[in-house]
Amino acid sequence: MHKGLLKIALAPLAALFLGACGLLVGTPFIEPVPQADITQTLNNHAVVDLRNYTPHPDAFSHFVIFYRIYISAHSEMNTSPGNFNVINTLLHQNYNRVHPFIDNDDFVGQNMHALFSEPAMRFRYLALAEHDINQVLGQGGGGQPAFFTRPVDDQRLYFDFVSGQPPSMRIGGIGGDTFTLYRATQHFNPLLFFTPEPGRHFFNSEDLRDADNLNDERNADVAGPAGDAVIRIFTYAAMFIVAVGTDPLTFADIFSTPALTHVFMLPDEPP
Repeated sequence: MHKGLLKIALAPLAALFLGACGLLVGTPFIEPVPQADITQTLNNHAVVDLRNYTPHPDAFSHFVIFYRIYISAHSEMNTSPGNFNVINTLLHQNYNRVHPFIDNDDFVGQNMHALFSEPAMRFRYLALAEHDINQVLGQGGGGQPAFFTRPVDDQRLYFDFVSGQPPSMRIGGIGGDTFTLYRATQHFNPLLFFTPEPGRHFFNSEDLRDADNLNDERNADVAGPAGDAVIRIFTYAAMFIVAVGTDPLTFADIFSTPALTHVFMLPDEPP
């Protein structure tokens, strides 16, 4: 068959395929971050390399990071998926819910906001101290440059959860812009709020783990396991990065598929 005729013949099939995957015909494709472009070290460092990422020229808006905190009775230096069930059975279940979407073109166009807000998931959006993370990881504003106007070598995110300091995200190498990570204060419904205890830093503490605080009014971003509370003295934060765009026709958010940033062990709250 002539190449031109073949393209015409395949076009309806391609449209049908995209519709079946969740991406409506005409909706821009938002490229995901490949899992291979994320490097995870021990339980406290991760690098998200975005130097090869190609944002959609008309639709890309920003990156978001979904997170959830898990209480655990175990201290694990290796926080890879093989240990998730040891850390917290709910972490294991939540990861299994997300895993089929990672690096999978069959799920193009799925609503990641809906996925991460499912009743069994209850993730929240990561925030930054004193900065709008959507501007920092997007089109700029508030004194921040648009992310992809930075020098190419600065288009990397360095996450640091080492002890003795608030967990942070740095853009670029040593000396790059560093931002303190903050827990959310909003539910997925932006009109509903909660109060993180003992505060918004990602620190492990008794108040963070206190069963009386594990409710929608206080630590709505924390999952606690069953078992003896006396030995549940560790906490971890699972984070997934997703690219977000805006459909120019409907102005609705459109999402890439997710990638696992890391499962970080939270450092203890300073005395």
